[in-house]
Amino acid sequence: MKSTLKLKTIDDIEKELSIIITCEKKQKSDITLSQIFDFLAESIELSIQGVGYTTKRTTVNKLLGKYKFAKLISTGHYTKANQIPGFPPRDLGDPESAQLRLKTSLTAFKLHSGPFADHPVFGELDKKQWEKIHGILSSFLFGYIQLFGDEKLRFAKDRENKKERNFSEKKQNHHQRKNEDKGESKPSGHNNRKWKNKKKSHYKGNKNQGGGHK
Repeated sequence: MKSTLKLKTIDDIEKELSIIITCEKKQKSDITLSQIFDFLAESIELSIQGVGYTTKRTTVNKLLGKYKFAKLISTGHYTKANQIPGFPPRDLGDPESAQLRLKTSLTAFKLHSGPFADHPVFGELDKKQWEKIHGILSSFLFGYIQLFGDEKLRFAKDRENKKERNFSEKKQNHHQRKNEDKGESKPSGHNNRKWKNKKKSHYKGNKNQGGGHK
């Protein structure tokens, strides 16, 4: 199953999760929401908490892991569930707890600066590399969730409209402040110019009175 989602960052995952939570949805297969959320949460948790739980990897395994990682990044998606070790997990039957667990793990990942655990297949990864893996995994697993009708489109459109309104309001407020600043400074500058002109004409008069050509 190839997903059309392209989630690249933790922020992307959080936004998509908020859409899934808000919209009406149903399963596309026998994979439940609880399994999806729990598996994603566990993957993220292990990337930041599994430090030290590494297995000895031969040089061949290290090279093979780097090759598999590069291949996954270049394609940008999983195509089959059997490409993901340990999926699907046992269904705990509590989607609300799984949802909260996933939200918590996403926040924890954003706040965690390191060190990071080794991936069981790809080996040593840094934060950016782990983030890419989480994005690709989320894109694939969220593909098991079907949203009813155009609920997702409507939700995304409302969010974009809200952003546009906020931007317009900020832009309008900025112009108002700019105009107010101009209005306050203009009289002062105008008076200064008058004073300079008066001073200049007075100076010319003194020059003529001092014996200049008539």
